[in-house]
Amino acid sequence: MNFLSIVIPCLNEAESLPYCLKKINYVLKKENIINNSEVIVVDNGSTDESVKIAKKFKARVVYSDKGYGNALKKGIESAKGDYVAFADADDSYNFLELPKFIKKAKLGYEVIQGNRFEKYGGKIEDNAMPISHRYFGNPFLSLMTKIFFNIKYNDVFCGFRMFKKKVYDQNYYFSSGMEFAVEHLIKVARSSSKNVEIPITLHQDKRLKSSSHLKTFSDGFKTLKFIIVHGIQIPSILFATIFLFFSFKNGILNLIHYENFNTKTLYSIVFFLMSIQFIFFYFFSNLASQKLGFEKTGSLNLIYKYISFNRSLISFLVIFTLTSILLLIIQFSLIENFSINKFLVFFLFSISIQCFVNILMISILEYFGDKKK
Repeated sequence: MNFLSIVIPCLNEAESLPYCLKKINYVLKKENIINNSEVIVVDNGSTDESVKIAKKFKARVVYSDKGYGNALKKGIESAKGDYVAFADADDSYNFLELPKFIKKAKLGYEVIQGNRFEKYGGKIEDNAMPISHRYFGNPFLSLMTKIFFNIKYNDVFCGFRMFKKKVYDQNYYFSSGMEFAVEHLIKVARSSSKNVEIPITLHQDKRLKSSSHLKTFSDGFKTLKFIIVHGIQIPSILFATIFLFFSFKNGILNLIHYENFNTKTLYSIVFFLMSIQFIFFYFFSNLASQKLGFEKTGSLNLIYKYISFNRSLISFLVIFTLTSILLLIIQFSLIENFSINKFLVFFLFSISIQCFVNILMISILEYFGDKKK
């Protein structure tokens, strides 16, 4: 097995790829690992001279489906090195900084992540990163990732990193686009025993005619969705708590005493139903995250033992039957002098249907095995 495999995702990078490959060859010779390393260029559907250039520099070329994540996964899976490093083909990441990563790897670090921000010792050259990414998008999403997934990295989108192949192989990866950078970092960080973040410099890329493949809004929202859905689902619990508060404030506990349906009654019921929906979303997204390889532990998993199709079906049938009977009695006056609040009965009837449908959705995940290696 080689010591190092260097993976470069590539989509029409003929202008900048030669700069990257020259620097890599220089570093490998200087580090005396030229015969113990490999360079893998992952073609992502190039229509220019990228593949021809890669072969000219003796790089191994593999082909992947469209998407940044797909390209990296294909390259990493093809790698034969003990360690894998990857960076973009536009020369925005300077491969002359690769020795920093190699040094840390030789010290036993299993994940070495670059950091481009001045606050943490890095540097971003003029015009190397859009202002919206530099001061808003990246810091915000990095902070959310740190909080939701409990990892220490401060620049989760940095595309220059190095890691042990065996650490990567412990996990399942499902992202196909730019969000793969976040998924990958979360999983290898959790699977490693020793990891570190080191400062690097981000340069203006060498593209002259082509443009960046990063789509600010679509990729940003995909990543935001990824973080919210597969994190600890704090927004779901937050919204559930807010709606529950307003439900109680509007008198949900006094529902049994309501004789006439009014606006306050409507608000209390709607807020309560919305709160339940967000709670179930929390359960669903949490369990889905486990199925997709995010390890979660704690008392929450105990709840899943009691959320089953069988139990929910029985509970639903009991409540549905009782409330249906009560509604018929009220509607057609089948029993003389029978008095019960019809709003309360209808409320319980609605809750039973909502809970059954949500538990049915959660139970669908039982058909999918855990995506763990």
